[in-house]
Amino acid sequence: MSKGDVRLERSGRRFGSASRLILLAAALQFGCGEAPKLPAPPAGAARPMLSLKQLMEWVIDPAADAVWESVKTIATEQGTREIAPQTQEQWDAVRNGAAMLVESSNLLTMHTRARDQGEWIAATRRLAGAAEKALRAAESKDAAGVFAAGGEIYDACAACHRQYAPQLNADSGAR
Repeated sequence: MSKGDVRLERSGRRFGSASRLILLAAALQFGCGEAPKLPAPPAGAARPMLSLKQLMEWVIDPAADAVWESVKTIATEQGTREIAPQTQEQWDAVRNGAAMLVESSNLLTMHTRARDQGEWIAATRRLAGAAEKALRAAESKDAAGVFAAGGEIYDACAACHRQYAPQLNADSGAR
């Protein structure tokens, strides 16, 4: 027997290459079948009206932009300028964007949108958690908290896009 030739032994019998191929084929046939399908949603369950692309472009992206654009630092040759909400109306807009993100994370888990029940669901929970932080910070009028939560929202979006939409450039704003 050469160094690369591996033989399986069982009950004193040797299994050669042909036997190993048959065992492998049987294992693939019966042990590696089609992945189980997700159960159908219950009768009367909410049915998505928007495609995933529409939900992202029309709801989630504008809501994230409302958070991201609300608190920032602009540095130019003339100096540095801090941007943060000043009026109740501006704080309400940040809060509303964060609230839309929290609720949109639930919409991403709906039966026809969920890509899987593992990492997809975990990614939506990361988005919801970060958006909840932004919501609490906006309600407290905490600009630094909104900024920090905005970074977490970006990270959650970028990580999900790397996994499920790699054709999108995560470095250009998670879009």
